Amino acid sequence: MTRTVLCSMVACLVAGSIGAAGYAADVLAQLGIPVQAAREAAGTAISNGLYNPGLPSQAFKLLSPAARAEAATAGVAWLKIYTASPEFKQQYARIREKHKPEAPQFEGTPEDELKKETEDQKRQAEESKKVIASLPPEQRQAVEQALQASAAMVAQMETPEVRKTRLEGITTARAELMKRHEQDLANWKQNYPDNPAPAIAKRLREFLAISADVDFGAKLKAQETRQLFENPAYQAKGSQWKLCYRAGREATTAARAAVSAWLKELDPSAAVPSR
Repeated sequence: MTRTVLCSMVACLVAGSIGAAGYAADVLAQLGIPVQAAREAAGTAISNGLYNPGLPSQAFKLLSPAARAEAATAGVAWLKIYTASPEFKQQYARIREKHKPEAPQFEGTPEDELKKETEDQKRQAEESKKVIASLPPEQRQAVEQALQASAAMVAQMETPEVRKTRLEGITTARAELMKRHEQDLANWKQNYPDNPAPAIAKRLREFLAISADVDFGAKLKAQETRQLFENPAYQAKGSQWKLCYRAGREATTAARAAVSAWLKELDPSAAVPSR
């Protein structure tokens, strides 16, 4: 039912229409949704954003509008229970750690790096001399001249003034890399907080925002093998908005009500987008 009610994150679980009690397993079996697939879809959507996980949707399409609304409510109830489970917390912890930015690695001190650069330049010069020795006489002179110019440049780089500038450049580059890493780390902590509740609330708000202005009376027109919206503005809408449209007014309204109530529990100050 990824092509149905809860536009991605919630939709994929509504697709399973999983209830809060024993009803869940029966509905999953009826709709052909493996429990593990629903769990994986939930974790990915909550951590990475609303998307279509590719779960079956045909069975949901066959439901009446009233049954779709019940499925939507049951799906949100299941998602709420699952995200409070130890299994989800472990799943989220793995996802969170996977997205943690790695700190830049430096070999030794800036002085060590400068020394290594110098040694590499000397080694390259020695290798070039060996290559020159193997060249025909008519080619050797031009290459030797180029090598001499390069050697003079290397010698210039080894003067105290230039070495100081080079060392400052290495130190500055390292500091910039560390500063960028600290910002990446701050963004990671914001997007993947230790407590998954803020991440869940963020996805719930995204769903409410996407589904707030769905026009269920919008007209479609046939174009070859596709059904397109007559209104170009609707056709330009994102896939999640269109998922809600296909799910129908009853299912989307039920999903919004359940999600809004859940969001209020997670974030009492949250403003719920109105229809």
